[in-house]
Amino acid sequence: MENARILIYGVGTVGIHFGGKLAKAGFEVTFVDKPERAEGLNQSGLLVQALSGSFELNPVVRSDLEGIGPQDFILICVKAIHTYEIALNLLPVIKPSTALLSFQNGLENENILAELLGPNLVLGTVLHFHGRLEEGYRSVQDSPAHVVFGERDHQPSGREEWLSEIFSKADIDHVISHNINQKIWEHFLWNSAFSSIGALTGSTVQQILEHQPMLPTLELMMHEAMQVANAEGVEVSQAAIEEMNKTQVKYSHIKSPMLQDMEAGRQPELEPMLGVLLKKAQRKGIFLPVNTAVYNLLSLTCTHFGGEEEE
Repeated sequence: MENARILIYGVGTVGIHFGGKLAKAGFEVTFVDKPERAEGLNQSGLLVQALSGSFELNPVVRSDLEGIGPQDFILICVKAIHTYEIALNLLPVIKPSTALLSFQNGLENENILAELLGPNLVLGTVLHFHGRLEEGYRSVQDSPAHVVFGERDHQPSGREEWLSEIFSKADIDHVISHNINQKIWEHFLWNSAFSSIGALTGSTVQQILEHQPMLPTLELMMHEAMQVANAEGVEVSQAAIEEMNKTQVKYSHIKSPMLQDMEAGRQPELEPMLGVLLKKAQRKGIFLPVNTAVYNLLSLTCTHFGGEEEE
């Protein structure tokens, strides 16, 4: 565990925070991002502004994977729209025992990575983390972080415990789940509904919750998503949704990443956060009228944005 070689692909808010904590814990961490971003970060260094305290680090941020050798643990921290793009780049640095986690928004990242790189490499993950990137190199944490992960076949494994040891040493709060597919869906349907409405209306979670006429629409969006989850063999209960509401309301002043992107004039993650749900529903012959209406409104709004998204 002490000699684990770790790759952080995507050096934005999430990559800086978690990669920084892993590097601070003494692991051999390699950071990779686009050439123009890597150049800037190599000049500025990285700053982690965590709830537990701030620290700086000055790693060499690479723009490619040439010569770094196979990695034991890979964290994917790029925007979900780039998952296909970067997946095949990882082939030279994976080995049969590599553990790969997706710290991304959306629903299909693990499936894409497993399809392109092999199903045995990828574990399922839910990341609870609210933060923002300031000045391009400072990752500011706004709420406690929590990682839920587990094997996608729901069978206990030694590498789950190995990853748990790594996270513990890096002071990353986490739990192993042996029902990770359900956890992914629970998180997605809550996050998709609130992020989409927040982006569309320019509202925080708190502002949405305080506007009572909006709540039935949110409930309909989540119930529609539950139909798709159930059609895919994943049971999502109303109790799970209520528990998510209780947990997330503590941080209701925070803006979703979709809203942050739109306020900065960048394209939000519309397809990974909402479009993927509509495609799954269409394949199952399920019509989602409320989610479709919200998607169409956001799609129109997105025509006003053309900027490159920040990780």
